[in-house]
Amino acid sequence: MSQLFDDRIPITPSTFDLIVIGTGLPGSVIAAAASTAGKAVLHLDTNQFYGGHFASLPLDDLFPFLNSHASPPSSSSTTTTTTTITGHDDYTALPLTRRLLYSDIETVTYAPQALAQHNPKRFYIDLSGPKVLFLADKATDLLWRSGVSPFLCFKGIEMKSIYDDIGELWNVPDSRVAIFKDKRLSLMEKNKLMRFFKLVWQHLEAASDEQGSEGNSESRKISDEDLESPFVDFLNRMELPHRIKSIILYAIAMVDYDQDDLEACKSILKTRDGIERLAIFYKSRLTNAPEAMIYPMYGHGNLSGVISRRAAVKGCVCAQRVPVAVLTDKDSGQYKGVRLASGQNLYSDQLVMDPTFKVPSLPISSPPDVRASPQVLSLKDDKRKVARGICITTSSLKPDISNCLLVYPPGSLYPEQEASIRAIQIGGSSAEVCPKGMFVVYLSVLCDDAKQGKMLLRDAMNALLKLALSGNPYDRTLDSEDAEVKPTLLWSMLYVQELTTDEQGYFLSTPMPDANLDYNDLIDSTAVLFQTLYPHEEFFPGTHAVDNLEDDGSDVDAPKGTE
Repeated sequence: MSQLFDDRIPITPSTFDLIVIGTGLPGSVIAAAASTAGKAVLHLDTNQFYGGHFASLPLDDLFPFLNSHASPPSSSSTTTTTTTITGHDDYTALPLTRRLLYSDIETVTYAPQALAQHNPKRFYIDLSGPKVLFLADKATDLLWRSGVSPFLCFKGIEMKSIYDDIGELWNVPDSRVAIFKDKRLSLMEKNKLMRFFKLVWQHLEAASDEQGSEGNSESRKISDEDLESPFVDFLNRMELPHRIKSIILYAIAMVDYDQDDLEACKSILKTRDGIERLAIFYKSRLTNAPEAMIYPMYGHGNLSGVISRRAAVKGCVCAQRVPVAVLTDKDSGQYKGVRLASGQNLYSDQLVMDPTFKVPSLPISSPPDVRASPQVLSLKDDKRKVARGICITTSSLKPDISNCLLVYPPGSLYPEQEASIRAIQIGGSSAEVCPKGMFVVYLSVLCDDAKQGKMLLRDAMNALLKLALSGNPYDRTLDSEDAEVKPTLLWSMLYVQELTTDEQGYFLSTPMPDANLDYNDLIDSTAVLFQTLYPHEEFFPGTHAVDNLEDDGSDVDAPKGTE
């Protein structure tokens, strides 16, 4: 059952196996997986929309949401009553406070009249973009096993391009046919690339063949020594040209940092991991679909909505717009449940929270065994940030292409560029994320600070776009010839998202939006979280029975406001 919160009507029952706060993608997956395993689940959200920080928001809601998590929130919006209720004097109600997740938000409208012609509700803007799903990755497998895939529609990413260090865009050869049709590759480059992929496939086939093919599987596998070496060293031993290495590393394996300078590299990709990433990409090419990567209709926030409805169909009680406080035992500090703004107490054995909420620390006198309890799950200590950019344009980056991926490898914009910049364009007439004739371009890059990240995004935008008006604040090297073919920028937003979160301590926290193009790491972290909760339960059994997600009265085809 899914409902908007009405404090005049108590939630029933009052005791659950699990309470999940937040409808972000990981929280929704946890609620659905636990409900599928037969657990009594209460799924709450302080927002009136699905997705949290994984949401796709209308244009006029985007800045208010980001700003509410970027400036000191008011006490009325972040706290609930801490006064104990008669008969429950042994509990303490700890108010939730928001983490300041975003910073350096910058919004510029270059053509207000053009935007004013369109209803801002016709835009669905991803908060955590750019993101895609690979047809053979863990996210698509989860959608299939959870039974929600029939209720989602996707559009393919039609073209993948890479920006080279002389300012040219190269199409990524992602199949045998594409390799031999690519007129920019020399015959020698094509042959070396084909030999490399043949070696990779032989290794993957041998590794998956338990019996071995005629007893020679070991001879077809890449050695353990090579697998543990840096992937770039392995590519060098294969004598691949620089241009081919760049395509493999940054446009297929999606490496974040410059691998040619291993001493300065912040994250070195091993050959084993590189081969696994290539395997996902090329297994996705073996499906019946024409593209390896797909994008959900109405934006990525629709994934959270559909999975939340899956939880509701399986018996989860879902309620939105619900302010809560966390209940703990006054003496031991042990978690007991949550208290609603109405004063109602709800109890559960376990609590999972969106990591963008904080709970005040428990008393120092709390016994040590509380910290060692199964409820503790430390968040990944990531000191980096991710700078994100959103652009609205009037034409495509590529003629006759609605949806495309573009990668700027390290050093392609200027020598000091340490990290890859990724950009995805989604067309309005394709995925229904903006009005027909418009396009949304998402960009992201890992950075150490906001100044560095926003500078990289601005340089990437300058290389791709021109302004609708004069006075380009990003303009460094625009020339009139290039400006004629660049899409016109109508509106842009830049902001920086924290990846680091403090250790939550006494409560389980779901993963935050990361800087990856795909969801693989996030799905892995969510599966580990589920196994921490229920070590003897399967994380979505391997079935794909289709349930009627319309049982809760929700629209499963599009978010609210589509009509």
